[in-house]
Amino acid sequence: MSTVSINLTEEQLSKVVEAYRTIQEFLATMLSPNELYQTEFIEGLRESEREVNSGKTKVVNSFDDFVS
Repeated sequence: MSTVSINLTEEQLSKVVEAYRTIQEFLATMLSPNELYQTEFIEGLRESEREVNSGKTKVVNSFDDFVS
């Protein structure tokens, strides 16, 4: 598979992000998360949410913080 570089202006990137959000909002009204994502992904999200809610997270201010 080849790699293609795309250069966008800030305005173009803003429009791409806006389009993504529009599609996301539309899909959220038409489909449940169970139809959009695989079971393993949804389970991972729920586990992450439990970890955040129980305080099993730490503040990361840099990549070095992240990998330590």
